[in-house]
Amino acid sequence: MTTTATLTNTATNIDWSNFNSTVVIEVTRPEGVFTSSGVAINRDTILTAAHCLDGEILKVRVSTAGTYSKNGKFIGVKTYEIHAEYEPELSKYNFDLAKIKLSSSLPEGTNFYSVMKNDRDLTGNFVRIGYGARFDKNIRTMITPVFKQVQDPQKVLELHDMYSYSGDSGGPVFLQQKGQMYLVAIHSTLSYGPEGKYSFNPLLAAHRTWIYA
Repeated sequence: MTTTATLTNTATNIDWSNFNSTVVIEVTRPEGVFTSSGVAINRDTILTAAHCLDGEILKVRVSTAGTYSKNGKFIGVKTYEIHAEYEPELSKYNFDLAKIKLSSSLPEGTNFYSVMKNDRDLTGNFVRIGYGARFDKNIRTMITPVFKQVQDPQKVLELHDMYSYSGDSGGPVFLQQKGQMYLVAIHSTLSYGPEGKYSFNPLLAAHRTWIYA
C-alpha cells in the first residue's frame, strides 16, 4: 500500500506566518471570477500556474489573506508572463508556469523561500499549500504529499496526492530538507490514474534564470 497525502486545515496549530508567501490570485474573465493559488519569491513577484492566466483575462488581483473573500484587500497586478514553452493545447502540466509582477509590495514580514538550485536530491518532507475550494470556502490549506517519481526529461514532480481541488492550481510545493525549507515546484493538476490519485508539479530548478529575471 502506498502512503498518500494528508490534509491539514486552518483549525490546527500551524504557524501560518511560515507560509504567508502563499497567496490567492483572483482572475476576472468575461465569464466570471476565478481563483487560484500562487507563491511570492520576493515582495513584488509571484509564481503561479500558466493555465490560471490563460485565455481572455480582464483583471488580475492578489490577496494575502488566509481565506479568499471577493470583498477582501487586494494588490493589483502590473504585468504577468506565461512561460514561453507553455502551449495551452499541448503542454498539459509541462511548463505550466507563469510569473506575476505586482503594482505594489507585499507586506513586511512575508516569509520567502528560495527556489531549489537543483532537483537531483528530492529526499525530505514535501508540503503543498493551496486555496482549493473546501467546505464552500477557499482557505489556505496545507497538504503533505509523498514522493512518487520525477518525469524526465519534462522535469515534472509526481506526488501521491488526493487533496487537489479547484483553486489549488499554482500553489507552491515546498521541500523541507536538512532543516531548511525550499520552493521546489508549482502545483499544476491532479490525475486519477490506476496507481491512485497523484499530482503533477513542474519542478523549478531548471527555470531559475527565467524566474529571477
